[in-house]
Amino acid sequence: MKKTMLIATMILSLGAAAQATDVVNQDNKLYKLKVQSEDKLSISNYVIKAKTTMYGLCAASFCSFEVAGSKVEAKKDDRITIRDCKFVK
Repeated sequence: MKKTMLIATMILSLGAAAQATDVVNQDNKLYKLKVQSEDKLSISNYVIKAKTTMYGLCAASFCSFEVAGSKVEAKKDDRITIRDCKFVK
């Protein structure tokens, strides 16, 4: 029974992790990334390296993302891309 509960918990937690915004940096430089959750409840700052992806940055219903003067809003299941110093959805 414990093994079944453990497996169910792992499956549910993996499903929840899939429901958060991912950011893909296709540029050859790193960026300082600002993430602001809905209603400005929290603000987080990250550094995203060149040619990398950061997973699960926002699990709120929607968030705004800002990098080098480019800003975009995304839902929690979106995947956004940085290309040529700008966001592309």
